Amino acid sequence: MVEIMRSDSRYPVLFREIERAPTKLYCYGDISFLSARSITIVGTRKITGYGIKVINSLLPSFLSKLDVAIVSGLALGVDAEVHRVCLRRGIKTLAIVPGGICTAIPKANMGIYNLLRKKGLILAEFPERVKLHKGMYSMRNRLLAGISDTTILIEAGLNSGSLHTARYALEYGRDIYVVPGRIDSVGSQGCNMLLAEGAEVVRGVNTMKEILSIREEQLLLK
Repeated sequence: MVEIMRSDSRYPVLFREIERAPTKLYCYGDISFLSARSITIVGTRKITGYGIKVINSLLPSFLSKLDVAIVSGLALGVDAEVHRVCLRRGIKTLAIVPGGICTAIPKANMGIYNLLRKKGLILAEFPERVKLHKGMYSMRNRLLAGISDTTILIEAGLNSGSLHTARYALEYGRDIYVVPGRIDSVGSQGCNMLLAEGAEVVRGVNTMKEILSIREEQLLLK
């Protein structure tokens, strides 16, 4: 495990801009990912086939050729699918977990957790064996929002913790993109509410290209 103090040059630049920035980070994996541009993607634990399709569309293999790290929270549902697709396609991916660095990993995600230790990066605000309490999920959500200049929300209900991440991102002055959902879908009510409040809409992979300022001719040169 690597410990990174706030005074360390490897400490994420955007964390320095948020209130209550961690004084120390605990990491497993490739810490060089911390210097890449980060895009946070979060959403519901109750992912649908639509959400899976969207994630696979937004994370094309060409991202593996760029210095971009896709960040999520290693929770069930959207988070797990984001990490899974990135690992499969060789895209840099970083998981920020609540509590201690190995305290709150869902059993169903232990395989992803172990792969991230080898091929990705896991980051936490607290070391091993720290007892988890409910407030640590909100603390983690502020880091998910704080590490990136852009947060993308995929399938989130009105009570989703992902909405808290989006609110933190807005508080920090970061860009928010939202995948629209059916108006009769409970799992998309939070997303549709953010769209009504002025969040940017995700239209597909072209939105990701716009976020990263990628032109087609640049991809041909990679």
